Amino acid sequence: MAEAIVSVTVQKLGEFLLEEPLFLFGIGDQVKQLQDELKRLRCFLKDADEKQRKSERVRNWIAEIREAAYDAEDLLEAFFLKAESNKGKGIKKVFRRLSCMLSEAVSLHKVGSEIREITSRLSKIAASMKDYGIKEAMDGESLSLFDSLREQRQSFPYAAEHNLVGLEQSLEKLVNDLVSGGEKLRVMSIYGMGGLGKTTLARQVFHHSIVRRHFDRFAWVYVSQEFRRRHVWQEILLSLSYKDENQRILSLRDEQLGEELHRFLKRTKCLVVLDDIWGTDAWDGLKHVFPHETGSNIVLTTRNKEVALYADPRGVLHEPRLLTHEESWELLEKISLQGRDNLEPMLVKKLEEIGKQMAIKCGGLPLAITVLGGLLAMKNTLNQWQRVQENITPYVSNGGSSNGSKSMMVADVLSLSYEDLPAHLKQCFLYFAHYPEDFEVHVGTLVSYWIAEGMVMPVKHTEESGMTVEDIGQDYLEELVKRSIVMVGKRDIVTSEVMTCRMHDLMREVCLQKAEQESFVQVVDSRQQEEDEALRSLLTNTSRRISVQIHGGAEEHRIERLYMSSQCRSLVYLMKNQGSQWTLLGKVSFRKMKLLRVLDLEGAQIKGGKLPDDVGDLIHLRNFSLRLTNVKEVTSSIGNLTLMITLDLFVKGKLYIPDVIWKLKRLRHLCMPSELDPRTKLDLSTLRNLQQLWDFPVGQCNPRDLLAMMSLRRLSINLSSQNTDFEVVSSLSRVLKRLRGLTINVPCEPMPPPVDITQLVSAFANLSELELFLKLEKLPGEQSFSSDLGALRLWQCGLVDDPFLVLEKLPNLKILQLFEGSFVGSELHCSVNGFPQLHSLTLSQLENLEEWTVEDGAMIRLVSLELKCCKKLKSVPEGTRFLKNLQEVEIGNMTKAFKDKLASGGEDFYKIQHVPCVVFEYCDL
Repeated sequence: MAEAIVSVTVQKLGEFLLEEPLFLFGIGDQVKQLQDELKRLRCFLKDADEKQRKSERVRNWIAEIREAAYDAEDLLEAFFLKAESNKGKGIKKVFRRLSCMLSEAVSLHKVGSEIREITSRLSKIAASMKDYGIKEAMDGESLSLFDSLREQRQSFPYAAEHNLVGLEQSLEKLVNDLVSGGEKLRVMSIYGMGGLGKTTLARQVFHHSIVRRHFDRFAWVYVSQEFRRRHVWQEILLSLSYKDENQRILSLRDEQLGEELHRFLKRTKCLVVLDDIWGTDAWDGLKHVFPHETGSNIVLTTRNKEVALYADPRGVLHEPRLLTHEESWELLEKISLQGRDNLEPMLVKKLEEIGKQMAIKCGGLPLAITVLGGLLAMKNTLNQWQRVQENITPYVSNGGSSNGSKSMMVADVLSLSYEDLPAHLKQCFLYFAHYPEDFEVHVGTLVSYWIAEGMVMPVKHTEESGMTVEDIGQDYLEELVKRSIVMVGKRDIVTSEVMTCRMHDLMREVCLQKAEQESFVQVVDSRQQEEDEALRSLLTNTSRRISVQIHGGAEEHRIERLYMSSQCRSLVYLMKNQGSQWTLLGKVSFRKMKLLRVLDLEGAQIKGGKLPDDVGDLIHLRNFSLRLTNVKEVTSSIGNLTLMITLDLFVKGKLYIPDVIWKLKRLRHLCMPSELDPRTKLDLSTLRNLQQLWDFPVGQCNPRDLLAMMSLRRLSINLSSQNTDFEVVSSLSRVLKRLRGLTINVPCEPMPPPVDITQLVSAFANLSELELFLKLEKLPGEQSFSSDLGALRLWQCGLVDDPFLVLEKLPNLKILQLFEGSFVGSELHCSVNGFPQLHSLTLSQLENLEEWTVEDGAMIRLVSLELKCCKKLKSVPEGTRFLKNLQEVEIGNMTKAFKDKLASGGEDFYKIQHVPCVVFEYCDL
């Protein structure tokens, strides 16, 4: 990984030499010498990275180079920022420039001395290759990939995957056992070694159509080794309950939570999956809420057979078997060779021969085969497959151990995948060490961290080609997904981009091990370390990044002061329960953290609700998040942070922002608060590089500022009820050629008059997503909408005429969501050939809707239907039975009569009997 860090520094030094030669007058030669020294060392780093695992000398040597590269980058960046701030233009600033000359001469001398010192360090490091036997260690015998094997862990609480082999009989038996139970609680346990496919099998049962029809509610909770009873109970009840109940459930005391969950499970037929229980004490802590007399069932997965027997001695026990050699190859072939028609038949035959041998080495373990398949899927030549085979043989065959334990093989294959990554992706991979176990990672945020730290390297002429650095970051993530290193949580239906992702627990173990080896990040876990202990550990740790993982809420987790390190580049606070809060009791100061690139304080409740002025000293800062904090006022010193790329000011409540944002000319992502302090008046006309702008307040900003933001891709704009100047917004289309997503929000109170948005909608011809929160005179004709429109969401539009008459003609519409007040009429009709591409349809809180018809041939690609709180609707359409691709129907907060007609045996059941998953929520009231 040091190779990637040095490469970034070399590139930046080159940019300084090319773009700012005047600033380097007198020290340019020294910067060039430093660059040359780093280039020479970079030639050895790839081999050194591969050989450091068992050589402490090599590890220390690499660490010294890494730290010198960081120091060089920090030094020159700080110098250029200071020089840039003193740079004047025009005759009025001549005297200012003269007054700065002496200071700049002193600074140049000081910087020159420090550059020479770093170059001297690097020269000594290079010389030490011979003096301390580094070269011999690197040229020596190839070292094992593994020093020690960590305990393996896994959890997959997501939708069923493809490429399943050898599960058919097990699945059929488990489904039959599950639905044939009586009115007493039964526990079905799936046990066995890590990577055997316990979670995969449980997930297939969880999503099976027969199971979905048998139970009314479903919950999947990952338990893990260090479970918290309250969290598990909370997650079960949140999954079983309607979303509107979330805040109430989160506020319940432990005994209230247990009592309510017990009652819920007793009166409703539920299926609860408890994934990855490690000990009998965990079951003892959880079992009290599970009633004995109930139609609900429990499925648990564990590695310990004793836990399975302890939970229910008379329950169903199942141990998945290892795959046979034939099944192993079948699975490996599906992943590594399927769909690769471009390969020559003779080459495929040779690859099959090698692949069959490697499949055997995986020991029938599905996870090992899956990861190996992802690795081979990226290899296109016989030589590449042979190289994998040469490495995999000594590792997978004996698991890096003389006893050849199969449980060790997964770690071997996972580490092999890491070693196969190119240098730039190794850094991105290691960034996942920031996140807690089983954490749903928001890809947009993750990529913004990568960009802030210089890990995403734009190729030449990237912007001119229409590809942004964010696109490159997405490509990096997609490559990690393709290599089976990162798992997809959710994809955007319209763009197919990964929205959330996570890392398999076994892969995460490898990630943590490698991150520790590279001193990449220090993780502070609120469950495992006291505050004083964590602060002491930071004094001796050489990591440049700190991740504070907080478990619990604002009342449960209080800290006296920020964790900090003078060398820290990234400080991220992560809530295990996303969207929660934590309390910072002491005084906030950033005096000792001047090298920060990333500062994420999401959820922090700060004393006094104000940040100190010294936040303006963080001149290297590129990513700053105050999301969901209680900050009420932003200090004017934030205008010093001229390298800022991402700024998230979506705080709780009102926020005062001084008029300094215009100074942050490198900003690419800006999220404003939902409500600004009335004193705030902002000039944003200088932000020409913005890609995303959320909650732009027309009342306190000039909408014509947007004309300068020619790179905008996503815009959310808040119009006041007194200022609905759609002509100004429409005029933006002349310059915002790259805009793909647009949200327009007009508050309902006081109620503004209906508006005609035909001109606005037709002006933006390239939109793929449109959201409208406003009263409409009418819906524009289909010809007014962008032909690329893939997602449309409407709130409070007050449409009287059937909107489907227009919207069903949009050729590429994939997501349609009609929320509260969007349609106030009584009838909806879907015609033959209507909505040809629609995948997802939501109708929510349409209080006047009485009748909905769907003709045969309409919505032929519909996969998901969500119908909520449309109390006057008599039934789902007759034409629902024609929707052959429909996979999921969610019915929420409808009448009991509505539900009863759709339930098995009901008069309308035939309309949805072909749908694998039908969920009813709060329809019994």
